[in-house]
Amino acid sequence: MSATSGADLTPAVSRGLELQAAHMRECLAAGERRVGWKVGLNDPRVQRALGIAAPVIGYIASGTVVPGGGAHSLAGATRPAIEPEVAIHIGADGEIAGLGAALEVIDVDMPLEDVTAILERNVFHRAAVIGAPATGVTGVTGLTARMTRTGAEGVQIDVAEAALDPTEVVRLVGGYLDAVGDKLRAGDVIISGSLVTAAPLGEDERIGLEIDGLPPVSLEATSQSSSSRSP
Repeated sequence: MSATSGADLTPAVSRGLELQAAHMRECLAAGERRVGWKVGLNDPRVQRALGIAAPVIGYIASGTVVPGGGAHSLAGATRPAIEPEVAIHIGADGEIAGLGAALEVIDVDMPLEDVTAILERNVFHRAAVIGAPATGVTGVTGLTARMTRTGAEGVQIDVAEAALDPTEVVRLVGGYLDAVGDKLRAGDVIISGSLVTAAPLGEDERIGLEIDGLPPVSLEATSQSSSSRSP
């Protein structure tokens, strides 16, 4: 791990990362494709409650990726929520090739008490829509976002104020991956943490996210039993 990565490798986090990595290997062995990573627990209040000093990571495999504008079933969810995020697309040399918009569905299906268990369960990840990158856009300064939801007033977001710095996110994720014998690869995508407090998500609801200069994304949450989420 780089001394400047910012990764918090306490014993509880390290054990959770090892268990998480084992689950990812199982997904890939079953035929899923590696997509990338998610930053989670980026709210300092949650970090203090869990006794950690930095956000943590989860993995994204193809079985949880929803096509843009597609539907995701909330069947079986406990406390689903939606998170608008900035997606960081990694280039051939490990650089930031571009930024995109993303929406993540999480399911807070366990107490915020045991960071090892949270990491093992992939930090509440359930599904994500990942937008195409705006090539060459590598920073968030000056960007604003708007999240829209069925039957609700749109939310304006100052991305520069709400988002983690993309360069620091890449360093953070690299530090955690190094601890489990992995590294960022060309084509990896990092969804870099929610820009707002995770918002409860209802069935039969459409969510959209527009960020200045980036291709927009949208997702429909449904009550149907069929889902883009893999078993």
